Amino acid sequence: MTTSSPTERTPDALGNAPLYQTLVHEAADPVVVLAPDGTVVDASDDVCTVFGRDADALRGEPFAALLPDSTPGEGYERLRDRAVDPDESVAWGDASLTVCTDHGTTSLLVDTHAFTVEGTQYIAAVCRVSEPASVAARERHRLREERDQIERVDTLVRDLTRAVVDADDRSEIERVACERLIESDPYAFAWLGRPRLASATVEPAAWAGSGPGSPEGYLDVAEVTTDDSATGRGPAARALDTTDVTTVADVSDAPRFGPWREAALDHGFRSAAAIPVALEGTVYGVLCLYATETRAFDGLSDTLRDIGRIVANAIRSSEQRKLLYADTLLELELRVASDSPLVAMTANTDCTLTLDGIVPKGGLSTLYVDVDGCAPDRALDALDDTAAHTRVIRERDDGGLVEVSLSDGGVVPILADAGARVDSAVAANGEVHFVVQTAPDTDVRGLVDHVRRLHPNADLVSKREIERQPDAFTDVRDDVLDDLTDRQYTALRTAYHAGYLEWPRESSGEDLAETMGVSPPTFYQHLRAGERKLFDAFFD
Repeated sequence: MTTSSPTERTPDALGNAPLYQTLVHEAADPVVVLAPDGTVVDASDDVCTVFGRDADALRGEPFAALLPDSTPGEGYERLRDRAVDPDESVAWGDASLTVCTDHGTTSLLVDTHAFTVEGTQYIAAVCRVSEPASVAARERHRLREERDQIERVDTLVRDLTRAVVDADDRSEIERVACERLIESDPYAFAWLGRPRLASATVEPAAWAGSGPGSPEGYLDVAEVTTDDSATGRGPAARALDTTDVTTVADVSDAPRFGPWREAALDHGFRSAAAIPVALEGTVYGVLCLYATETRAFDGLSDTLRDIGRIVANAIRSSEQRKLLYADTLLELELRVASDSPLVAMTANTDCTLTLDGIVPKGGLSTLYVDVDGCAPDRALDALDDTAAHTRVIRERDDGGLVEVSLSDGGVVPILADAGARVDSAVAANGEVHFVVQTAPDTDVRGLVDHVRRLHPNADLVSKREIERQPDAFTDVRDDVLDDLTDRQYTALRTAYHAGYLEWPRESSGEDLAETMGVSPPTFYQHLRAGERKLFDAFFD
């Protein structure tokens, strides 16, 4: 009987060796099998990922041909020595063997196993491609870059917070935000846009940048809209719609970045982020940031979201300060056709609803509504199950006062968040008329757009400038408000609007505790502490 030479043995003949079967067909990494003369007799199907050639091309080839400056049998000898007498102090993946591939030389991390068939010892080498020293160096470099990025972003957030808090008005806040953001590499350009519902566009309000092609010129050709067109489906429009950060890792191939791709690449931009400038449901705009590197915003979504909130909070505080200290005010009258059950009920009745007060608390807004022309119970019945809590506080022959807690407080909180103060709100004939006071330089169009996001049929009826009435207690009131905790303020305001201070009382402490979602002792504690601070302000 003729016995084949080791080199001539086929993979099927070797298949009786269990170790061979396990390695070649089940190993997670590529495997080559060498005969004693150094010839490759078999290889796993994925070996091309290492050598750039498939298993059929390697079979019958001398393994030494893949080793630079080696003798014909040297490949087998190197691997056999490692298999017979392994250096156990060297971890798998740290012992390397340099090989030639179709793409140049590569260092293989090898794990060798010897097995015998018919008295002949074969070597199976499990291979991984790597450069051990450079891998460690790359990992150290990656970790350094990651740490440096965290430190840069942390510094950026601190500087941005200080800058926008010190800014005098909204325009300066928007400008300063853009300027601070591009002070940190690799950010090259930033602009902040305000959405305009009437024209379905995003109007640039501030920008800053440097680099090729005059980055601010990018805005001349990069129109952003909020409609259903291609320019309304990009990152900025998405951020405005979802109030969540949208990033573009590589502007050169991002599907939805098509309308702006050419202009962005011409100006040296390689990645982008759109940050909603929004707080508690109120959207002030979108902050768009561009970098000269791809993937510059990977892993930064939470930080970018915080940046948007910081800018939004600064804008809100600025608008509220202007309203508080302005000598003249802008008075607006808005008409809103609302489909809320409470307002819709007035369309078919002679009932008129007048907002007496509102107390925000967490995710709820408690409204105190004067009902005229119908029984209070009838007004509450119109709410069905849409209210978290309802109660009749006071009844009279032609109406009364009701308390309604809603998860959606409607237009009033939106106006307050936009820096406006609601002077009156009256619902009749299926629509609500609001009289609103705001600072004289308020962006009226933007404020109306805020309302139209919730009620598209809202209209601005009139606008006029009025003189602020002198108030001798303004400073005292401001000091007290600064001193009160949120719970104390809520307890006092709830007690005032719910008739707790009337005689006889129209609401008990237990009623108000239920409205606030606390126990009666907790309510009384906050109320007494708030009353004490009020009395101290006037009598000390």
